[in-house]
Amino acid sequence: MPKPARWLTAQEAAVVLDSTSADVCRLLKIGRLTGVKRKQAGRAGKAQWLVNPTSIAREKSRITKA
Repeated sequence: MPKPARWLTAQEAAVVLDSTSADVCRLLKIGRLTGVKRKQAGRAGKAQWLVNPTSIAREKSRITKA
């Protein structure tokens, strides 16, 4: 059984999509990418988005078709 793909941070997703992390956060907000916001250990008040790699692939194919 293949190992499930690792969820990417907004910065890593931005590299895959050839975009900025702000664009990735905007896509998360409007629902074109799926992800969860996780707190970072040892950094009070800081959190980061983890983006589902399946939604990244779907968005990337949508962009190439346009």
